Amino acid sequence: MRQFVASYVVALALTSSTTQAGDAPRELVVQLSSVAVSQQDARFTSTGAIPAAARARFAALGLRASRAFAGRLAMRATTLPELYGFRPERIVLVEAADSALATSALAALADDELVDWAERNVTRSVTLVGYGIAAPASPHAVATLDTLANDPHLRDGRQYALWNRGPAGPFGGVTGADLHAIMAWRTSVGGNALKLAVADTGIDPAQPELGGLMPDGSPRIVDSMNVTDDVDGAVTDLYGHGTPVAGVMAARTNDGPHFAPTSGVAGVCGGDGAGNAGCRIVPIKIAPGHSGEATSFDIARAFLHAADVGARAMNLSFAGDAPSRVERLALTYALFNGCVPVCAAGNSGYEQPTLPLFPAAFARDGLAISVGASDSYDQRTPFSSYPFGLDLLAPGLNVYTTFMTYPSYFGASYPGYVPASGTSFAAPHVAGAVGLLAAARPELSDTDFQHVIREAADDIGAPGYDAPTAYGRLNLERMLDRVRPGIGIWHHEIAADSFAVAGEGQLLVEERGPGTLGLHYGSSWSTRLAAYGTVSYPDSFLAVTGVWLRVAGTMAARGDFRIPYFAPSAEVMRQDATSATFRGYLYRVSDDSCDVCDDRYVPLAPSNVRFGFTVIGVVDRPPSLRVSSPAAGAVGRPGELLFVGWQSSDVDRISRYRVAFAPAAGGEVALGEAPGSALSAVFTLPCLGPADAPGELRVTALDEHGHADETTVAQPFTLRAGTCSAPLATFRASPTPFTGALSLFAPGAGELRVLDASGRLVHRLATSGGPVTWNGRDDSGNSAGAGIYWVRFRGAAGTVTRRVVKLGR
Repeated sequence: MRQFVASYVVALALTSSTTQAGDAPRELVVQLSSVAVSQQDARFTSTGAIPAAARARFAALGLRASRAFAGRLAMRATTLPELYGFRPERIVLVEAADSALATSALAALADDELVDWAERNVTRSVTLVGYGIAAPASPHAVATLDTLANDPHLRDGRQYALWNRGPAGPFGGVTGADLHAIMAWRTSVGGNALKLAVADTGIDPAQPELGGLMPDGSPRIVDSMNVTDDVDGAVTDLYGHGTPVAGVMAARTNDGPHFAPTSGVAGVCGGDGAGNAGCRIVPIKIAPGHSGEATSFDIARAFLHAADVGARAMNLSFAGDAPSRVERLALTYALFNGCVPVCAAGNSGYEQPTLPLFPAAFARDGLAISVGASDSYDQRTPFSSYPFGLDLLAPGLNVYTTFMTYPSYFGASYPGYVPASGTSFAAPHVAGAVGLLAAARPELSDTDFQHVIREAADDIGAPGYDAPTAYGRLNLERMLDRVRPGIGIWHHEIAADSFAVAGEGQLLVEERGPGTLGLHYGSSWSTRLAAYGTVSYPDSFLAVTGVWLRVAGTMAARGDFRIPYFAPSAEVMRQDATSATFRGYLYRVSDDSCDVCDDRYVPLAPSNVRFGFTVIGVVDRPPSLRVSSPAAGAVGRPGELLFVGWQSSDVDRISRYRVAFAPAAGGEVALGEAPGSALSAVFTLPCLGPADAPGELRVTALDEHGHADETTVAQPFTLRAGTCSAPLATFRASPTPFTGALSLFAPGAGELRVLDASGRLVHRLATSGGPVTWNGRDDSGNSAGAGIYWVRFRGAAGTVTRRVVKLGR
């Protein structure tokens, strides 16, 4: 029988607070236009810097400017492409006397030349269901648990999310219905230089699982920011939500007990308890005072701060039912600047399970990762929302995590740890997963994380993607294996190379914006154009395992004759072993009176359509090689036989080995070659003159699966002096002209190369000296054409070239 142990008393007490996030019903978020700031510095940092014309307009509408969006933010110089219309330095929060006045002012600002856009400042609430009842420890001790996990509540079975004991665990469930964290931590535990942000009710810096010092003595909690209008600017958690969320993501792992000998938890990106502390935590307080609510204005500010301080992800366990433009643009800004938004999908599963809650709902555009909640039985929890755009589930019922070291404002007090429920606690599992991925493969960016994480999930619902469970439950081990060291990651972007008419219809543009979005706001009869782009993979890919579009670099629209706002949209139409084709859309408005023809295209002209994408797959890397014989520093004499042995491996195959001696005085003398299947070979040492020749013995493994990968290992070797003869005159190439095969006589060990009249390599042969035959074919096995060829010998005896003529094929 399933256990649903949750206390709703605490949850109700928390939400009964009269403290609100500002007074959102009467607040508006306004982005001033370039007209408003043309005579003044656009980068205002206080309300007093707002241009006089805008202040007068606000006053006439009964509005008062209260805060500048950029206030106290260390704004980067970079922002988004102009098509997004995001100018954070021109955004301000204004408030009216009441909500009715705010409504009328919003309508008046819609067509004001001093304003780019305006919207309500909407409210988000914590996605907490409640705190659970402490479960007893599992009576079964497990001595074989990985040494990266000595945290008591992980070992005793309470942290089923990381290691599920099934029926033997305190919450019951299905054995293995977990994140496979123990195995994943053998690959990645995060990194000390890595930052993960938590936008929430604050944090308890005295909680030993979260705060303290890094191995180098610097603080673990960094870049703290209170983005609300709290006068003190503190990030202290008074509500009791941000501290538990941060613990799921990054509680210190393998650091033993805290508070009591039998208590202590592990976090997803919590390090190894030794030289790696996992990640640094960036706490951003978005809920003022002891509130459990935040506004879209402050949430958007939090995303900018997280990105600007270099956080690789920001967890947001808040949700609301109204969309927000400033929030959406801030999500996009974060992605463009290397920070992945991870959002709780919401807890409307009982009443409206498919209701889109924001900002998680923007995951459908690739702007975030939307996370629902699962239980110890690997099923969706009844409270978890599953709107369109849900990416995956992670454990969100009775998740053991950190609590404050002091009581909450409402009197809630736990001994350092608490089991908590809600999609609030599912999302930080995924934020921690971003940390593991970023530490293992820092070159991942943008929507790479969304695709790798959800496509590596364990399918727990109906086969394939299904609405309630999306792509499945987070699997950290499979996620990291998907981008293991043998996998190559290629980012690129291309312009559309062809267009085709794809029907006509009534186009609806629902948001004014820069470029043609403002020109064609509303409804217009339009021709839909499909834009295509095809790319060939680099030949270093042996097998492609994933291709997807990224937000950054993609400029196209979706094809349903509706543009609610500009967000890049395209799809992978086709992919095979060598190439992929992408498709996006744009629209041509039926208006023959246009002054500039490009203005007829929505949202952009054909010449601007681009596809930014990622390709991952098995790549052909250089072979690994170790020389086992002779020993480094060995000595040899002319005419002696030298035994050379090696050990090697390659993801593809090694076609051959080349052995040479390189005197320190310069040059290289080829000793010969061996086939790729060989583990050793014997070579005759040459005579280089009357003096000892110190230098290097060089062994090269060549991988020629259509590529030029090779690995060379060199070690000290000395060739003794000798009395040399001059055998080059014995080199013969006959008959000439010839029609079939050419007979050669090599004057010693070395390499024979056949070059065409232009000097291009046609074929090569390894020789230890004596008779050799060239069959008249090139290295690919094709018959060489008639003409003049040069046959060149290079080896211990020196270099010599002969001219030959081939007749016919």
